[in-house]
Amino acid sequence: MADNDFNINEFGEVVRPREGERLDNDALWKEYHQLEYEIFSHNDKSPEKLQRFEELKKQLDVKDDVKKNAFLKAKEKIRAKAQKTMSVSEILAMRNSVQNE
Repeated sequence: MADNDFNINEFGEVVRPREGERLDNDALWKEYHQLEYEIFSHNDKSPEKLQRFEELKKQLDVKDDVKKNAFLKAKEKIRAKAQKTMSVSEILAMRNSVQNE
């Protein structure tokens, strides 16, 4: 398979051809990703969708650790940036902008 042999679907995912093989759970994965999109992107948290999403997650043995850890790291980075002390130049610039108003 060539390096440039791929397509990009409507979700922005890179899809490579599978050389004729078809997985049995492709339809389940498609349903899982559709539910994930509707629940988290469109905040559509109806009980039926949440229940089906959890069933598919168990059936497909989805690991959320990678996503969860990435989210926690980003959250900590934002908190650390917000708690950063201001430098003297930043304080003086803020004072000057207040005086100019």
